[in-house]
Amino acid sequence: MAHDVFVSYSVKDKTTADAICAALEANGIRVWIAPRDVMPGSDWGESIIEAIEQSRVMILVFSANSNASPQIKREIERSVNKGVTVVPFRIDNILPSKTLEYFISTQHWLDAFTPPLEKHLDSLVSILHSIFTKQKGKVTEPRLKSPPPEEDEAPVRPAPRAALDAETTTITLKVPKWKILTVLLGLVIGAILAGGVVWWATHTPGPVIVKPGPPALPPGVTAEQAATEYFQKARNLPDPDEKIALMTKVIELNPKPGYYYIHRGRAYLEKQEYQKAIADLDKAIATLTNSFTAYNLRGLAYDGLDKQSQAMADFNQAISINPGFAEAYCNRGFVFFENKEYDKALKDFEKAISLDPKLAKVYSHRGFLFAFQGKLDQALADYNQAISLDPKLLEAYLNRGNLYVRQKKYDLALTDFSNALPLNWRSAATYNGRGEAFLARNDFDSAIQDFNQAIKLNPAYGKAYKNRGIAYMERRKYEEALDDFAKAITLNTDLAETYELRGTCYKKRGDEERARLDFEKAKSLK
Repeated sequence: MAHDVFVSYSVKDKTTADAICAALEANGIRVWIAPRDVMPGSDWGESIIEAIEQSRVMILVFSANSNASPQIKREIERSVNKGVTVVPFRIDNILPSKTLEYFISTQHWLDAFTPPLEKHLDSLVSILHSIFTKQKGKVTEPRLKSPPPEEDEAPVRPAPRAALDAETTTITLKVPKWKILTVLLGLVIGAILAGGVVWWATHTPGPVIVKPGPPALPPGVTAEQAATEYFQKARNLPDPDEKIALMTKVIELNPKPGYYYIHRGRAYLEKQEYQKAIADLDKAIATLTNSFTAYNLRGLAYDGLDKQSQAMADFNQAISINPGFAEAYCNRGFVFFENKEYDKALKDFEKAISLDPKLAKVYSHRGFLFAFQGKLDQALADYNQAISLDPKLLEAYLNRGNLYVRQKKYDLALTDFSNALPLNWRSAATYNGRGEAFLARNDFDSAIQDFNQAIKLNPAYGKAYKNRGIAYMERRKYEEALDDFAKAITLNTDLAETYELRGTCYKKRGDEERARLDFEKAKSLK
């Protein structure tokens, strides 16, 4: 068998499918995935059928896209007919269509729609190893759902038990009478004790359960006054955890907390707890249907979850409610950039600037677009403008620091990253950026320290693993480097480059065969 797993996915979910493929192959599981493994010149449909038949397991990347795909339905049906085990990897919180439900409703779902993706990929690897272990020694695989019996096929019933002989049905116990009396006396005493326990249980009051309620108020202070005081304290706090704690008290005290859900949602957004932010903003929008601020914030949360279509819908709604809302244009422009619609992105950025020339973030976003397009002087001018308008804008320092690294102005880069750190000590990107500057200066020990901190803050930060692997390789710590490159590959980070780096590391260690395989893999991904 050439492979273990067939990955079935909608082309719109290719990023997730590639991440699954990388994670499985990093753990020694052989994967067949289209179009990578379709041989040149071969018939597409024939290749798919053969690949499914030769697989032990099919991974279904289940989403709204695959739910509506006729091709996915055909692949699942073929898998069931061939007895191939299907593991649904659900990346959208939706139910299957009726057609798919027939085939996969009995399976254990692997829900993967909450970040980080890495955690779900680790679970998937464990599930597959468990399935492979159970499959050893089996000639055929069970179907997902048993097909209905053929009309001429009689149902299988258990064989009747053999009738017992009359002699074996009569059992005589020869027990002394005093033993029987002792047993009866014990039963009577036990019944009396049991009755006492039941009476005690039914007549003794149970523990008092105190349900959580609104926080206690000082004498003479109304709930409305307390809520206002908590809110005033919360809105000026720099720490999002403290802000969330106080906003929670405000929400408990206020019977109509829609407005306050917006502020708590914003705090969750600062912590990158996107699902919690969305939950709060959903509640806000339910009561404040024309809140363009709530739609804008929820769009940012969806964008943080890489759900660009939902983010775009929310930014559009915010603009529809308030056509003069510059920040929504700024945020929508960045989604256009992520979708590689660069002209639309630039148009939105310039619209935002025309509406609010003092909105620092939009200059940082436009600078990022210019840097991507190689217009470094224009990018630097935008970053400088952003920082002059808002000296506490973290992303502007990070973007300008990365630009300085690109220009080999390492001292300036280190200054920007060091200035960014006090603005948000939780920022893994800041430590990674400064680590890259140290790496470029061949200060490998300082670089490793910063990459360690970045990974501590964000254990799913693939780029930090890749960068730390480079630093370890330069320090000739090849085993540590290989571990980091493998982790970066699992996280789907710059795959072609990371495979090439790992191949280089294998070659330095003297493992020519593994180096060759990684170089070939890198070449196939370019």
